[in-house]
Amino acid sequence: MPKNAASFSDPHSPRGRIELTRRQLLGTLGVTLTGVAIAPLLAACSDDGGSAGDAGTSSGATTGAPSGAIDFLSWEGYDLPEQMGAWEKSNDVELRATYIASYDEIQSKLAAGAEGYDLITYNQAFKAQYEELQIITPIDPDRVPNLENLFPFFGSDEGNFWVDANGSRMGVPWTWGSEGITYDTSAIPKPESWYDLLDPKLTGRIAVVDSQQDNLFNAARILGVDPSMMSEQDLIDVADLMRQFVAQAKGISPSYGDMVTKLVSGEAVACFAGWAAMNQFAADAGKKTITTILPKEGSESFCDAWAIPPTVDNVDAVYAWINKTLEPSVHAKAAEGLVAGVTIADAVPLLDASTASLYQYEDLEQLLSQAPFFENPPTQSDQYVTLSQWLQTWEQIKAGG
Repeated sequence: MPKNAASFSDPHSPRGRIELTRRQLLGTLGVTLTGVAIAPLLAACSDDGGSAGDAGTSSGATTGAPSGAIDFLSWEGYDLPEQMGAWEKSNDVELRATYIASYDEIQSKLAAGAEGYDLITYNQAFKAQYEELQIITPIDPDRVPNLENLFPFFGSDEGNFWVDANGSRMGVPWTWGSEGITYDTSAIPKPESWYDLLDPKLTGRIAVVDSQQDNLFNAARILGVDPSMMSEQDLIDVADLMRQFVAQAKGISPSYGDMVTKLVSGEAVACFAGWAAMNQFAADAGKKTITTILPKEGSESFCDAWAIPPTVDNVDAVYAWINKTLEPSVHAKAAEGLVAGVTIADAVPLLDASTASLYQYEDLEQLLSQAPFFENPPTQSDQYVTLSQWLQTWEQIKAGG
């Protein structure tokens, strides 16, 4: 969890409650759409006459001083209570948070017609789905002047993750991280490749997390496959590789927190997949020999963005709140609390040493070329494997099939 924030009681968190942040909150990881009937939701959005473009016109409402309530729907910790509390108080803004346990909840609530939400987030892998469901609206960049503070990579339309091909900005990237092999330096030599985890000597000593998205993205990355454009044969190959990693583990960890517990106890010596923040979580639990490296095949990165749903009714406060989070000092404190990466260049020198050391900001674009952002498989396609096919395959792998 955020180092300095209130505890989040995650049902999947480990005994002893090693408290994590993004991935504690994503213990069951929000990529699962098993609880969301995506096609009916899309149809419902098409039938109600609303559209992201129509709702987005509210973003151009007359600007005014921020005040009043912001109804927030996202992960606990993302509401930045300590980092934004003083600003909220001085501006008479109340952020009323509804916390989620998976990204499904944002999609299902808004697509089903929930009203009153002003501010949400999306992971870059979900952007296309959020747009299909018409649950995000265009953002007026003139109302977020601190966008100019973003690293060039995050300020761009890279992959159309935050800016559509037509130039419409749909999200504001504000927190991110990269994955790799997290391992115990006191237990095994530094692995160079993901395949090093398949050494028979490590059977039963590898931790694998129950995360469809991360497993798909990393296994696909190892094989040089774009997970959003997988053929049927690609899916077979990716699944076969994942079965090999799963076979190296004593069961599948329900969360990243569980994997940290296993590393700290010595039950596991390395993870598929790991996450740089786990280094700090393990150190906080007394195990200072845990580190995360980028294997030679590369890995994947994840980024969450602020977004405005069509239900917004306090536009002025939302824009002011988002803009404030992009001020370097606030942004740095948010990253420290979340043990995460920053998207603001001027925030880097303000970070504490442990948070700054997580990622190589001196060559950020090189890092993100080795650990790029990906999109989920499409929800419907006649050409590529769909998201539901991958989810079904992962459930089969977990069941031993």
